[in-house]
Amino acid sequence: MATLQELIEQGRKNRTGSNLSNPALFSRTISPPKSRDEIGELAKHLAYSVVTGYLEHDRGHLDKSIEGFFQVYLHLFTKISPLRARRAAELYVEALVKQDEIENFAGHSSEQIVSDPLWGDVRKILLEFSRTLGLPDTYADETTDFFRCHGVRDRTWVVHCLESENIFMTEAIGSSYWSKALGSLLILLTDCHDKHDTIGLETGIEFATKYFEIILRGKSSLSQKDPVLRA
Repeated sequence: MATLQELIEQGRKNRTGSNLSNPALFSRTISPPKSRDEIGELAKHLAYSVVTGYLEHDRGHLDKSIEGFFQVYLHLFTKISPLRARRAAELYVEALVKQDEIENFAGHSSEQIVSDPLWGDVRKILLEFSRTLGLPDTYADETTDFFRCHGVRDRTWVVHCLESENIFMTEAIGSSYWSKALGSLLILLTDCHDKHDTIGLETGIEFATKYFEIILRGKSSLSQKDPVLRA
């Protein structure tokens, strides 16, 4: 199993080993993976990238966080330009930062956190994020409620998480066929992130790799006019 630092370094690299901030990324065309080996390689890369996105956000390294999320949106939303994928990453990190401001306000009770009017700012950011990626506006509503409830351990966060994921992945894949499985994996990934330790991080990488394998195989199946992903 890779060390914590190795996981971070993996998330900073793309598959060719260059920095994610390489300007060439903004002009190139992304070719979808075709073979199982290519899908497996890209899934692992995206797993490192998304974990890096959240980990570097937690550490306050926002540029590195943006780079991690950029790689995810770049490969999942291939119909939009790399510049739009980059903008989406910036907006998502901005929403995470605003969420932190609300949840970490000194002296606020759970009730005050839930009712904080600044959640309207989070929704506004996520609304622009949604429109940048071509998601329905309801994604912003469900994700805001997911953030709001998760921060105070309100159990309804699971409901909003699943609905947010369904909206996101239906657009990314082009079908809702795998929404329940992906939603369940996202809940596991969220729990791994909440552990804030090396074991949670390593386990999260494993779950995230399977998560992206399902997504990429689902996208590949649809591109071949096959609505069902076969083993």
